[in-house]
Amino acid sequence: MPSLDKLLSLTKQKAFIRTNQSFEFENKWLGFGRMNWDEENNIKWTTKYRTIDNESRLQFFGTEIWAPDWNEFNKSGVPPDIFIKLYNIPNSQTTRQGLLIAIPRRLNLRQKEMIETELTRLTKLIPNSKLTMATRFWYPWFKFDNNIEDMNTHELEKIVNAVV
Repeated sequence: MPSLDKLLSLTKQKAFIRTNQSFEFENKWLGFGRMNWDEENNIKWTTKYRTIDNESRLQFFGTEIWAPDWNEFNKSGVPPDIFIKLYNIPNSQTTRQGLLIAIPRRLNLRQKEMIETELTRLTKLIPNSKLTMATRFWYPWFKFDNNIEDMNTHELEKIVNAVV
């Protein structure tokens, strides 16, 4: 997606894809190997396990794009320059599916117009979508981990409904 490519160009860090998929009634994630952000790997995570025989058993929970990757974040504790999450929460009524894009304020302040343009383009490409912008810390609380990548349905609903 050109708009995501443009947003990922805000950082010099290489972007990587991480996807969470499984087959129904199997208690393990499907393997994809290390996937850097490119067209080949985008095709890989969307089609590798999708066949006529297993289409109904394949479950999609979410895909994340990290720049730099999640391993760097786990080692250093420094949030990524860009974090994108395509999520699927089947039991939610209002935030069943969505696209969350987290960009640090320092990048947003420098490239505000370009970011807003690309987010608007993305909104037009996704049927029945809604664009909401909010300011939030990566680590919102000191004692309880609720990082952006771990946001629960309730918090996502607050952002979607602009109650932040």
